[in-house]
Amino acid sequence: MNRLLAALLLLVAGNAAAAPLRIATLSPILTEIAEEVGGPDVAVTGILAPGVDPHTFEPSPSDLRIITRADLVLASGLGLEGYLDRIAANSGTAARIALAGSSLGILAAPGGRHGEPDPHWWQSVTAMIAATRWVAAEIAALRPDDASPIQGRAEAYIGRLRTLDAWVRAEVSQLPADHRTLVTTHDAFGWFARDYGFDVRAIDALSADAEPNARDFAALVEFVRRRRVPAIFPESDENSRLASALAAESGARVGPALYADGLVPSGDGSTYEAMFRHNVRAIVDGLR
Repeated sequence: MNRLLAALLLLVAGNAAAAPLRIATLSPILTEIAEEVGGPDVAVTGILAPGVDPHTFEPSPSDLRIITRADLVLASGLGLEGYLDRIAANSGTAARIALAGSSLGILAAPGGRHGEPDPHWWQSVTAMIAATRWVAAEIAALRPDDASPIQGRAEAYIGRLRTLDAWVRAEVSQLPADHRTLVTTHDAFGWFARDYGFDVRAIDALSADAEPNARDFAALVEFVRRRRVPAIFPESDENSRLASALAAESGARVGPALYADGLVPSGDGSTYEAMFRHNVRAIVDGLR
C-alpha cells in the first residue's frame, strides 16, 4: 500500500512538473517569439490578436481572467500599452509582467511621435534578436530545468533572424543613400530607419490631433517635392486617404500598404519574417 501511494505521489509530482508554463502576451510579435522559444514547455495565449491596433486596444474582463491565471505576461513596453498599470491592479495576477522595451537598453530607442520613444521595436531585426534572447531568459528563469532546450530553440530562431537581416541589407543596398527617404502615414519606422539608413517622415507625427494642421501638411508636401520622393506608403486602408492627399499634392504616387503595428491574421503579414519581407520589398520597389 505504501509503495502504491509513493508511486502515485511520484506520478502526480511528475505531471505537475511537466505542466507547460502559462504565458499571456500583449503583442502578436511576442506571441511568435514565445512559441518559437518555448516550444512544448509553454502554453501561450495571445491577448492582442493579429490585426488589432495596439494603440487603441483595451483588455476585456475575459482577457483579465487569462492574465490572472498566467505565470508570465509579456508586453511590448516603451509606453505602447497604457493599460498595464490597470492590469496589475485589476487582474490580481501574481505573474511577472515583463516589458520587452526594457530589455533593449543597449539599443537607444529612436524618437517617435511628438518626441516620445518609438515603441515599434520589432521594425528592427537587431531589436528582435535582443528581444528573443530576453524572452528565452524570462522563460528559463521560471523553468530552469528546461533552460538548455529553451536556449537551443532561441538560437535557432535567432539564426533565421540573422538570415533575414542579411537579406534586408542586400535589398536596401539597391537604393542609393539619397533615395532612402521613407514617407508614411504612421510614425512607426524609427527603428527601421536607424538600422537601414533611412530618413523617415510621417503624416501622423505632424500633429497630436487626428488630422495634421494645414501648415505642417503643406511643409511635408514641399519636403516630398524637394526630395523628389516617388512614393508615399500608407499603413492600411483606414488611413490611405491621407497618403492619397499627400501624393496628389506632391506629385508622388501611393505605394503598397506597410505593416507597421505588427502581424495580421493571414497572408504576407502573418509571420514576422513574412511581414518584414513584405515591407522591405514594398519600400525598395517603391523608391527604386
